Amino acid sequence: MISRSRLLGDLHDALTSHALTLISAPAGYGKTTLLAEWVHTTSKLQTPNSKVQTPNSQAVDVGDLKFEVGSLDFSGVAWLSLDEDDNDPARFLAALIVALQRLNPACGTTAQTLLTSLPNPGAEARRLMGVLINSLLETLPDPFILILDDLHLIVEPPIYGALDYLLERLPPQMRLVVAARHDPPLSLARLRARGDLVELRLPDLRFTDEEASQFLNGKLRLGLSPADLTTLQARAEGWPAGLRLLAGSLDRIDSAAERSAFIHHQADADRYVFGYMAEEVLKRQEPEMRTFLLETSILAELAPALCQ
Repeated sequence: MISRSRLLGDLHDALTSHALTLISAPAGYGKTTLLAEWVHTTSKLQTPNSKVQTPNSQAVDVGDLKFEVGSLDFSGVAWLSLDEDDNDPARFLAALIVALQRLNPACGTTAQTLLTSLPNPGAEARRLMGVLINSLLETLPDPFILILDDLHLIVEPPIYGALDYLLERLPPQMRLVVAARHDPPLSLARLRARGDLVELRLPDLRFTDEEASQFLNGKLRLGLSPADLTTLQARAEGWPAGLRLLAGSLDRIDSAAERSAFIHHQADADRYVFGYMAEEVLKRQEPEMRTFLLETSILAELAPALCQ
């Protein structure tokens, strides 16, 4: 792992003034890693009973979950990693409440009770979210952040309806961060028009030349020449996972000359890249999409007319 200070700075800026931060890019671009680094970096200010100076030189108490971002002092982070099983609205809301209770155990207790008492909590998802919002206002008065990771795995409309309800009535002390492989069906256009949305996308998450050099030569110590680095970076198009897979092949080659030859002739590295793509991307597609990808795979360029 390498530090991506430019993206950490973008996250800092986003969270100080925007309700929703969306990190949207395909597999292997470091979305979760970036968020984890952000939490780790900012939590270095978590020194019990110490003081941290804000930009305007005002001292603030720093507790177990206290840290500072820009001009705002966030009291903590609630992180919810999602999977396919969370498509049940009741399960999703239950997991969301538990994540928020890491910040305050009293948060969402009324909504929890309703979840267990309603005959069909999925049909009442918006109502339950409204109860939870009231609880957020009462039990989490200090600024905090909720991270929803892998939201692309959620496909149930009632869940997105509840999240839209939350975004429409987001408590002023709350910031929401979403990481997904594609844009979730939320009211993004409305949030964008209001200036409440910050987006980090594939072009932002691509490794720069400097980051690729730091990763391959600094961390992995491959000793690649500037020309080899440029070739690898161009081939992977800044895809962090692709560079890591290519580096795995290079690591087994001893001499610099052989590594350079491998890079320029590209021996067996492609099969590792394909293995990752097959596991993380192709396997998750619907049957119709897989058929479409197979039938269009003969094309050198995916032009709309030819695909049709």
